[in-house]
Amino acid sequence: MKKVVFLLLSITFLSCGKDSNLLDGRVMNEGGDPVENVLVQVMGTDLNSKTDAEGNFRINTKNRGEELIFTHPEYEMSRIEIGDKSDFSIELIEKTNPVPEK
Repeated sequence: MKKVVFLLLSITFLSCGKDSNLLDGRVMNEGGDPVENVLVQVMGTDLNSKTDAEGNFRINTKNRGEELIFTHPEYEMSRIEIGDKSDFSIELIEKTNPVPEK
């Protein structure tokens, strides 16, 4: 009986692990400097992350969505297709009239 329960639990955990797709990346401005606090979101989901002081981010897409969306008040929104990639380098373009922060 213990073997059957162990086998069922193992199958459950293995199937849950397949619902994971960890992506890493770095967001920079046109000058190559890192951009902090960029919201990185999997399009059409509530899955999101923010970049750190070095512009790095890590997000688990859980195999949902086909695009990542990058938003920041001082930069133009950017979208990139995920495809088969797991490591990204994104360059954001500064807005000509940035929205003042409240």
